[in-house]
Amino acid sequence: MKKGFYVLIVSLFFISCNKADKKKEAAAEKAKLELANDRVVGVGMIVPEKDIIQLSSPVNGIVKKILKSENDSVSVGTPVLELDHQLEDAKVKQLSSEVATQAAQIKADEASVGEFVAKYENAVSELQRMQRLMAKGAETQQAVDDANTSLKSFQSNFNRLQAAVDVSKSRLNETKAALHLAQLERNQKIILSPVNGRILELTVLAGGSVDPKQSFAQISPEGKTIAVCEIDEMYAGKIAVGQKGWIRNVGSLDTLSTGTVYFTYSFLKKKSLFTDQSGEKEDRRVRTIKMMLDQPEKLLLNARIECVIDISRNPKN
Repeated sequence: MKKGFYVLIVSLFFISCNKADKKKEAAAEKAKLELANDRVVGVGMIVPEKDIIQLSSPVNGIVKKILKSENDSVSVGTPVLELDHQLEDAKVKQLSSEVATQAAQIKADEASVGEFVAKYENAVSELQRMQRLMAKGAETQQAVDDANTSLKSFQSNFNRLQAAVDVSKSRLNETKAALHLAQLERNQKIILSPVNGRILELTVLAGGSVDPKQSFAQISPEGKTIAVCEIDEMYAGKIAVGQKGWIRNVGSLDTLSTGTVYFTYSFLKKKSLFTDQSGEKEDRRVRTIKMMLDQPEKLLLNARIECVIDISRNPKN
């Protein structure tokens, strides 16, 4: 029994290896066929042309309201999330009250200044009258001196009140600046969409916390859908802007959409998003290209695909 069991295990192992070898052979034959037909194949991903926006908060906070849901459309400035802002509201209310109080005080001080302006002008007229009478011998020097002292007193009080008005205005400007800052701090608690687009994912719940360092939502910007592909360095020089191609599911021959290469990077880099394993060691480098798709309507964003580029005709030639 044991011997038969071991024989079965070994047989299954060899069958599995044989299947794996056949898959590798099929892939190799497929690659040869593509090259024989002047085609280059790379792996890629379906993404928005303007890339997916990772939305985060500029401040820490507790989620008070979630104002949008996944798949909802948003415009620039649309509120998506509201954090608790009771303290900020209280600060804004307090500073708004201070602004109103200081503005009223300035009006009262300016009214007092107006009164002293009238008294000062009257004192000037009185001094001039006294001086004319004294010149005619109808008034004494003492009376002129008293009028001059009264004028100086009005001038001093006027200067003092005017200085108080200037100080009050300066304080009002400072309070307005503090109010503006408090309003900005409160506004930071309401997270707005930076683009027109559609919400793909929300990863927060009401009552949860958000951190400025972490994204809580993904937004697909309004615009075209493209395929970003990586072409092995062996064939990187065969790729040119304007070449036609198509995309398909990995391992499939069915076309999902046709397209045109509209951008190619001018340098090679290591494989990035499209390696099979996060820790995979790979010395070969790739050239990244972007393909504008003709039928992107039913494609899923972030879907992994194969890009097939027709290199039989080079648009540059």
